[in-house]
Amino acid sequence: MTRARLVLLAALLAPATVASWELPPDHATLGRDAVREILAGSEYPETSAYSQRIDFIEFTAHGQPFTQVAVTLTPDRPRLRNGRRLVVVGAEPGSEYGMDFVRTPEGRDGPGVWLAKRGVTFIALTRVGRWNFLAPSGDGSWETIPLAQRMPMFTRAQKTYWRDIDYESRRSGAAVGTSAGVSAVHRYPVRGSELEKQMLAATPRVFVDGYRRALEQAIPDRRNAFVLFWGMSTGGAFLYPLAKHFTPDGYLGWGTSSTGLAYVNNRTQAGNFTDIYDIRALRVRERGLEDFEFYTRHVDAATRERWWRGALKSPRFKSTEDAVMQFGIGALTEHAMRLWQSPFLPAADRAPGLGAFMQSVMEPSYPPDALKQVEVLDLNGVNDETLPPSTVDANRTVMERYAKKYRVGRVDGMHHYLFTQDDITVVGTIWLRYVESGYFD
Repeated sequence: MTRARLVLLAALLAPATVASWELPPDHATLGRDAVREILAGSEYPETSAYSQRIDFIEFTAHGQPFTQVAVTLTPDRPRLRNGRRLVVVGAEPGSEYGMDFVRTPEGRDGPGVWLAKRGVTFIALTRVGRWNFLAPSGDGSWETIPLAQRMPMFTRAQKTYWRDIDYESRRSGAAVGTSAGVSAVHRYPVRGSELEKQMLAATPRVFVDGYRRALEQAIPDRRNAFVLFWGMSTGGAFLYPLAKHFTPDGYLGWGTSSTGLAYVNNRTQAGNFTDIYDIRALRVRERGLEDFEFYTRHVDAATRERWWRGALKSPRFKSTEDAVMQFGIGALTEHAMRLWQSPFLPAADRAPGLGAFMQSVMEPSYPPDALKQVEVLDLNGVNDETLPPSTVDANRTVMERYAKKYRVGRVDGMHHYLFTQDDITVVGTIWLRYVESGYFD
């Protein structure tokens, strides 16, 4: 018998750890004593080995080809909820990709692997444009490409990287820290280039449609799966509208962004009416070291440098996500009208008329009616750099009325990203507790 199977057998036969900590009441904070108890115990030990599969789903939208990527981690011993296998679907953060759920920047098990080793099927989604199809390693990594040359790759059919004549770079001035990190460099496709065609065709609806196609392939037995969505950071803005097309059994949360409608409400409530018209259509935001430092101020310089080297496997850019998740009405309108006026938009897309076309571009910024069927858990760290408690509470004022049930929870001392094994263990344990408590039933 292999060592791995011996460890697994020991975990299965060991007596369950009795934990005294309790889930926090709605809008309350799990304290540091409870966090220490979680880390000192073994409430959810490893119970399963797992296998990994990468799927490429080809489709066409607005006359352009796209390849959606999904990474599925399937446990040998599935964990069940109400007789159905438990499945967690993760949508990646703003400057990362699906493999970040598999390996952390420090090179250890990501949250997807942590869950898979405890019997939970994990499906890691990567938005179109963010997987490097030419990576020598075959895992979508961008580590061999200089940061200043990274531009979205939308299809597996692309055989070379974009050239510097396909895009232009603009400095946005001195990098300034904000609630959404920092970006000192923006890149835009050159007018008339093939890159511009692809970026124009990549409307918010295309991101959502790619996710739908991936889940329909990865979860063919929907009735036998208990599906929970987790949108990490930017990923939340795309998993909420996905409910209209693929409705989950509930929403987990950790550092999860909300819909564009919630964000535009937050900004205007604070008197900010300028971001609505910000020039961000077709913008690619480079997320360099300054941005990474924004999220890692709580660690020492040597650790930050080591993590940064690991983080360079990720795309480290944001591409056309900003407008939909921030409801940048100017950018959304510009994007829609440039695509409408383009010569390559198929007649079938024009047939319903301009009004219907414009509505399809705007729709993903709104919460769908399907949310009334599901429970939402909005959980994050008290020290979250981009989604502090005040932002989470403001999002709730908009979103709660659209959900079947809505609950906010916080964890003392924790930050936005789950960089360490301890952080992953704490959040994973809390999630499984919520599942077993019947919150999503």
